[in-house]
Amino acid sequence: MNVERFLADFGNSTSNFLVDGYYFEIPTCVAEISKEEAEGYFTNAVEDVDDLLDRLIISTVVNNEEKYYMVGKLAKLNPYANSHVGKMHDKITSPIPYAVFLAAVSYYFKLKNDNDENKAEIVIDSELMMLPIWLLMEESKFSVAQNKMAQRFEGEHNVVLLTKGMETELTIIVKQTKCYIESEVARWALKYKLINDEENNATRIDKRKEAKTFEDAETVFVDIGGGSTDAVLLAKGLNTPTSKESFKVINVDPYLGRLDKLLKEKLIRYFKDLRRLENFIVENYSNQKYILKNENTGEKQDITLPITEMLKEYAKLLVYKVSEAFNTDGERKKYVYFGGEAPILAPYIKEAIKQATNEDILERNHFFLNELLGDDTEIFKPTARTINLAALEILSLNARKSITK
Repeated sequence: MNVERFLADFGNSTSNFLVDGYYFEIPTCVAEISKEEAEGYFTNAVEDVDDLLDRLIISTVVNNEEKYYMVGKLAKLNPYANSHVGKMHDKITSPIPYAVFLAAVSYYFKLKNDNDENKAEIVIDSELMMLPIWLLMEESKFSVAQNKMAQRFEGEHNVVLLTKGMETELTIIVKQTKCYIESEVARWALKYKLINDEENNATRIDKRKEAKTFEDAETVFVDIGGGSTDAVLLAKGLNTPTSKESFKVINVDPYLGRLDKLLKEKLIRYFKDLRRLENFIVENYSNQKYILKNENTGEKQDITLPITEMLKEYAKLLVYKVSEAFNTDGERKKYVYFGGEAPILAPYIKEAIKQATNEDILERNHFFLNELLGDDTEIFKPTARTINLAALEILSLNARKSITK
């Protein structure tokens, strides 16, 4: 099998992939298990590839030692699957991104291959990925960390998919890799969009009309992830940052770490682990009401207050820290908020901005992705969670196509 473009966003909460235009997600949960556990875990075979994403068990050789991993949803309940949560997770050295990568390729192979092969080779022409700003800043030059990450995935890899009914041995050959700067790379997805050109049977890259909003001021991208909040100051017109000083790590606790604290202090009687609480908030944030329902008894418990209090407090501190980092010269700046946790925090960020400034400044200078982008006909329209990945797709396709002026 040949894959032209393999694009990866190894998030702390969810890992997102776009493989030759096909999008899928895997929860960033990885648990190392024994050979006996791996080989004896399933009692029944998985017959439908649609079920495979929730039942991933793989093995691979690391430093001459066979390792066995549960990956994704299957690993969520394992007590060791969330060791990276609440910490600044080093994706260059951690086994987690690598295990998720191997699992993702295994899933994609089974999804797209109709020949029922149990041994195969996959050649990936180009793999693009990203690293967060905080991790890049640990090196003397960003490129040092970027090269380390890219080199980790270049070359030959071997993995065995052990899920019963889907057993497959794969050799993965990655020809070319490149690592971008997370958050900063998103500017490409705000400047351009992908359009299906039916007349010429091609994908076209067009300039966004929304990009004009940012031509008259420097713009701060605030990328709110589960593991860190990073920000970057772009030159006018969403152009390249002027220096290393344009990149900031916002000094707040990781969102998932703060959520874990809330769980332990106030909600431990309602949720067995962090992932259950996280999923509950994701499923209910749109109406800002958090009603827990017992599906067996019908009993309801309103836990809105402790959750919204935490979100308000977190958003208020976040707004203050972002302002402190960039409002140093009195010049007007515009802000765009995105990242996996941005939709959850959005109403509280807006409230904090209004309290610190006023309604007019909120409307003129602060933007959220879902309110900013209007075209629903584009290919892979960016969301708060996928804008970095959408940017990688534009860059990947642009290597072969010309931008339409």
